[in-house]
Amino acid sequence: MTSLIIRLKEIKQTIELDKRFSYNFDYNSPLFTDQEKNELSLNQNIFSRNLKLKELIKLKVNGSYNCTDLNFWIIKDWGKLNFKRNDKNIKKIETYSKELLSKRLTKTNFDTISSLSKISSFVDPDNYVIYDSRVIYSINWLILTTSSVSDLKFFPMPPPRNKKLSNIDLNTIIRLKNKSMTNAELFYNHKVAYFKFCELIKSLSKIVFDDKTIKPYYLEMLLFTIADNEIYNELKNWASIEIENHPSK
Repeated sequence: MTSLIIRLKEIKQTIELDKRFSYNFDYNSPLFTDQEKNELSLNQNIFSRNLKLKELIKLKVNGSYNCTDLNFWIIKDWGKLNFKRNDKNIKKIETYSKELLSKRLTKTNFDTISSLSKISSFVDPDNYVIYDSRVIYSINWLILTTSSVSDLKFFPMPPPRNKKLSNIDLNTIIRLKNKSMTNAELFYNHKVAYFKFCELIKSLSKIVFDDKTIKPYYLEMLLFTIADNEIYNELKNWASIEIENHPSK
């Protein structure tokens, strides 16, 4: 864990989130009051605007997962995911909110965790973060290169929407580097993976940012930001060296 913290601190020092974080969104929706829209518009850089959105929605929903219009806005409009508004998915969100209380997710809900975790990350951003392919890609690579499996397991990664990340299958690399271990030994079970991830990010964020009041989503946003460039390039270079040094060469 110590090596992972050192790596994350090094990365944090080189990444200016207020300049690098580029996940923009359209807040021109009737779901937001004129005052809320004005508050969002005052945040000129995309990073701070996303931080403000977290605060506004947290206050707006007051811990409720029953704000259906806002739930689907978070997933479809802000998250840009194809998550249809229908009775089945409304029920899915309802069961997900109950599973959060029990700290156990069904396979059905974990299979859509990229979508569902977006809601919990806004409803309760102090305890939950987004679990998507870019963030998991980053943390799994950092765990692989800094920690032993006895220290930290890996997190099952949702299918990447980003074609670039799918070019290098990190799951296969993890298995190849730990050939003697089973999937169950390497990866967290779907029932607990999301909660283990949130716990890890929550504890690491305070240390990495050297601030006990820091919100977990700062670290989540950092991991999201570095996935396409720093992490991908590091993994690509590693793969090239491995191929070059392969005995068959």
